Amino acid sequence: MAQPEKIEAVADLKVKLEEKPNFILVSYSGLNVKLMEELRMKLRDSDSRLKVIKNNLFLRALKESKLHSEKDIKFGSGYFGPMAVIFSDENLPSIAKICKDFKKDNPVFDFKAGYFSGDVLDSNGVESIAGLPSREELLAIIARGINTPATKIATGINQVMASLARAIQATAEKNGK
Repeated sequence: MAQPEKIEAVADLKVKLEEKPNFILVSYSGLNVKLMEELRMKLRDSDSRLKVIKNNLFLRALKESKLHSEKDIKFGSGYFGPMAVIFSDENLPSIAKICKDFKKDNPVFDFKAGYFSGDVLDSNGVESIAGLPSREELLAIIARGINTPATKIATGINQVMASLARAIQATAEKNGK
């Protein structure tokens, strides 16, 4: 029979998975408390949370979660030892970038798996999305793309009007008016 603490922990993880369905699963073995707090602070600034988990309870929460139960998320032999999950919403690429930068200074920090927009990611997949632009950067790129043609049209019309004004000025000067 399941212990009440475990049932409560699974329910808590399910709620977190429903609120922020995208996640990165990491191994943090070998990191001290100061480094973990530093990472947690960076992640909090990006509206995400790092939670140390018990592997079997997290797997059970994934199987019971409405959004994740249809996916075949399994922990293989590489998923033993201390693990943590970083919950995120749509900004998972920027979270992955923060983790990748943290990993450069702390090689014991290791990506295990991830889940992003309905796709299960392996460690290489998590590292590859770290190179994607964030949501804000994508919106800025789209805005520039929309704004550029309008700017060029306005500049062209302005040049036509300026050329017309110069031609009228030159004609007036030529005729002595």
